[in-house]
Amino acid sequence: MARLPGIMSAQFPWREPFLAALREYPVLGYACSVVGMDRSTVWRHTKKDKDFADAVEDAMESGIDRAEHEAFRRGVVGFEEPVIDKGRLAYRYRRVVDEDGAERFEPVLDTQGQPVPLTVRKHSDPLLSLVLKGRRKSVYADRTEITNPDSSLVVDETARAARVAALIELARNRREAAEEFG
Repeated sequence: MARLPGIMSAQFPWREPFLAALREYPVLGYACSVVGMDRSTVWRHTKKDKDFADAVEDAMESGIDRAEHEAFRRGVVGFEEPVIDKGRLAYRYRRVVDEDGAERFEPVLDTQGQPVPLTVRKHSDPLLSLVLKGRRKSVYADRTEITNPDSSLVVDETARAARVAALIELARNRREAAEEFG
């Protein structure tokens, strides 16, 4: 890790482990708990020391990059999930035919002689969708268009504001009716 000038002094020995924890798990509360610091203390240090504030931001970005990479990997490459059959872990078996032609199945064992669990490769479509929406907003972002009852697109701001107000009122009326009939 490259040391940033001025932020990792002997006066603040907690800063380096704090930033390492933040890179590993980009949640401020977690990093604070690792070094035994109060969140407000860390915020005061970021306000006073721009180099430290920049280092905190860089550490957070690094951790978020790791999370984004993992989300993409789980969406594209996938992950192995154990197969559960009748509430029990299923194991791999191989077909064995002896000299007499009799067929049997025996468990596949790992290098320690333990049975190998049966797994299936799964992919996370929601994670992949989230990554794409975050990175390619112009293509994958959720869009809503407000249209008039005749399906024509609402273009001017006055008409759009009136339509939004009508939708809000409709939602309010539905909520009140649901609460009333409960």
